[in-house]
This record gives sequence, C-alpha cells and structure tokens, in this order.
Amino acid sequence: MCAAVGISFATLKTYAADDTPLVDDKYSLKADREALEALRKNIPKEVKKENDEKAFMDQMMSDLSKPPSEVRNNFQSILNKKREAFSKDMTKKREDFSKTQNKEREEFSKDATKKREAFAKEKHSSSERTEFFDNLESKRKDFYEGQREKRDAFEEEMRDKRKNFDDYARAKTDEFNQLHRDYTKRYDEHKKELADLKKQAELKKKNMEKDLDKEYEEINKKPAVPLGE
Repeated sequence: MCAAVGISFATLKTYAADDTPLVDDKYSLKADREALEALRKNIPKEVKKENDEKAFMDQMMSDLSKPPSEVRNNFQSILNKKREAFSKDMTKKREDFSKTQNKEREEFSKDATKKREAFAKEKHSSSERTEFFDNLESKRKDFYEGQREKRDAFEEEMRDKRKNFDDYARAKTDEFNQLHRDYTKRYDEHKKELADLKKQAELKKKNMEKDLDKEYEEINKKPAVPLGE
C-alpha cells in the first residue's frame, strides 16, 4: 500500500524544508519512550525495587512448561547466590575494618614511641617524667577505648545488616511460596488439559482408523469386477 502512493517509512519526511519538525517531539514515539523512562526515574527507589522484584517473580512463573520443582530450584539457586554475595561483602567489610584499625594502632604506637624517644633525649625532673608518662598512658587508654567503641558500633551495624538481609530473604521466600502454590495449581491444571487434548487426539485418530478399516471391509465384501467389463 505504501508503494502504491509512493511513500515508505524510510523516506517519510518528518522535517520541513527549514528543518522545523513537522510533528512536535512530544508526540513522537521516541518522546513516548523517553517519557516512560523519565517516569521510571521519578519513581522512588524502594517502589522501583518492589516493582522489579514483582516482575522478576511473575517472569519466573509465567512459563507453565517448567515443573514446579524446577521453578523452586531456580529460585533457591538465585537466593543462595544473593546470600553468598552478601556474605562475601560482609567478610570484605570486616576485613577492611580490621585493616583500618590495625593501621591506626600501628600509627598510634609509632607516634608514642617517637614521643618517648624524644622525651628521653632531654633531662626532666621526676614530676615531669611522671606527668609525661601518665599523659601517654591516658592517651593510650583513650585510644584503645575509642577503638573498642568503634568495633562495637561496627559489629552492631553488621548484625543489623545480617538481620535485615535474613528478614528480606525470609519475606521473599514467603512471597515465593505463596505464588508457587498458585503456580503449582495452574501447572497441574495445564498438564491435565494437555493430557486431555492428547487423549482426544488419540481417540480421534483411533476412530478415524476404525472408520477407514470399516470402509475397506465394506469394499472387500463387494465382488470383484473383472477389468474391461
């Protein structure tokens, strides 16, 4: 039809001679796609995440050709990979935190050693020495107390992250189980429908074969007619 009127989508003009769009960009298909993407960008991160997860669940159970056990194994495999990735990240965070604290202790010890060595090079009274070492000890206690507080806060944060992930995994498993029960029901119904269709097809084929056999039987009952008569 396009060829009949001398127009094709490849040659269809969308701009006037002065390069002015014949159709405003907001009406173009490209603009529509960009608008949809813009709308998605405006969706809150948490809502977008929930939508993506729902789409993931729906996609996982959209193909009724997969046995329920395969769908469950697939879900468990994905969840296990997420759990392994989470544990790996947690281990990395703990290693990085420990490295940071070790470095801080080394720097503190080096600084304290330099101060003691510098102090020892000069003459000081007994009271000055007492004050100096008491001050060093006080700073040492404050430093290690600060490190313990940081460690406690870090461990509490790690426990919260672990709990949040476990709660999330448990909630998603509950959600999956609910959807999986519905999927299993639909799968069994679909499987039964296919089995019924197969039986109907086999019965139809069998009946057709019977009809053909009956026709051949009727033909064979008729006396043979010599050729040429």
